[in-house]
Amino acid sequence: MSIETTRIETIIKVHLAPELRAEGFTGSGRTFRRTRDGQIHVVNIQGSSYGGQFAINLAIQPVAVPDVLGNAPAPKKIAESACEFRRRLSESGADQWWRYDDQASLERAMNDAAKVYVAYGRPVFDTMSMPPSPLDTMNVEHLVEGPMEFCGFGITNVRLALVLARLREVEGRISDAVSFATYGLQHAINAFGLRSELERIAALPHSPPDKIS
Repeated sequence: MSIETTRIETIIKVHLAPELRAEGFTGSGRTFRRTRDGQIHVVNIQGSSYGGQFAINLAIQPVAVPDVLGNAPAPKKIAESACEFRRRLSESGADQWWRYDDQASLERAMNDAAKVYVAYGRPVFDTMSMPPSPLDTMNVEHLVEGPMEFCGFGITNVRLALVLARLREVEGRISDAVSFATYGLQHAINAFGLRSELERIAALPHSPPDKIS
């Protein structure tokens, strides 16, 4: 382990980890996780390959559906990169990195990042998980009406349709599952890897049939 890695993980432990642990996150080093309202939440501190700066990644994975690799989610082990919903922590919406060049500036940067998490990251997790969560209330008309902001989490509409179709199937809302899968098939022009699962869900018996505009 490099000196820089040791240093940044020590600073995370002092400034950011206490905020996360107070909210039920567990973990150490650069990755922290919790399970809340059927979702796995992940916070990951990403260092630059060039050193001297870091960013904070936020991720959400519904427990009931496979992760992006097709595996059953492991609440205590899943990586941020395997989660369906991912974004950067940011106070402006832009790609935010915190820069530092010595111990003192690293302390200041991590302290500032912890404040940004409390002000912006915590509400994002709350919006996505606490009732009424968009993952529970969204219907196919929301996808039809236009691009989805989805609290800044980057996901294509086709991928989102698949996730929601899988969730609705698990919930027993088969008509809604078929609607999402049908939408996904109609728009999966280049998403060949998703088609087989979308086709499976779209073929589920349901009544009454849903109309997709």
